[in-house]
Amino acid sequence: MKKILNYISIALLALTLFSCNKNEWTPEKETEFKQALKDTLQSKGKDLFSDDQIVSITDCIFDKIKSKNIKPNDAEKGENLTMAFQMGKECSQEIIAKTNATWNPQSEKTYTAALKRTFTQSGFKNEQASALADCAITKLKEQNISPADLQDPKKAAQIQKIGLDCGKELAKKK
Repeated sequence: MKKILNYISIALLALTLFSCNKNEWTPEKETEFKQALKDTLQSKGKDLFSDDQIVSITDCIFDKIKSKNIKPNDAEKGENLTMAFQMGKECSQEIIAKTNATWNPQSEKTYTAALKRTFTQSGFKNEQASALADCAITKLKEQNISPADLQDPKKAAQIQKIGLDCGKELAKKK
């Protein structure tokens, strides 16, 4: 009996030691975590973020998670998941503000595609969606609204008005 208890004690000790190391950030776990995050951003944020932005957002989120001392197995707990979503939002806004201060061919292409997809999903025909997206981007640029401004709640009414104006223009062309 004493022999069995010794084996159980050794097994529990080994399990405890193994478990302690299991919930630490290793280079492999970091790589795996970042890859999963990148994959999610590429699928969910399709046409919203460039590849460079996705890498920057991923790095930012990971750095924030580590700074809050959230371990790999703790990342999916309710309170940490909520915090991670907030971190993702903050990182996205920071990166967009840094990289989208002005319109450039890449940001214009990205936002035009995103708008077109949104309009198509809302029931517009492909050519109508393209016309609306092109109109919106043109008017945003005319009114000096940068891609970073699209996240600014203070600009929401102005951006909404641009969408309505483009819809009216499309209706007149029919």
